Amino acid sequence: ETSGKLDHTKISAVLAGEMQTREITPEEKSVWLDRFTDLMGEPGPEEEAFFADRRRRGLGVGLDEKGNLVHAEPDPAA
Repeated sequence: ETSGKLDHTKISAVLAGEMQTREITPEEKSVWLDRFTDLMGEPGPEEEAFFADRRRRGLGVGLDEKGNLVHAEPDPAA
């Protein structure tokens, strides 16, 4: 699908790793970069499973509201 100077099929192909960014126009690259940045901010299924396993086993580490290092307790329900 194209709209104006943008070929959304090509942008989707680059996002899927089927084409390289050098094969799209600067305008398409701008749209690709915005979408790529959005997608990279969303966890994938493997990432979700990885962190769920860490929560289940109590391997989480973080900071409390005072900036102190805290360790998570095992959470079998996670």
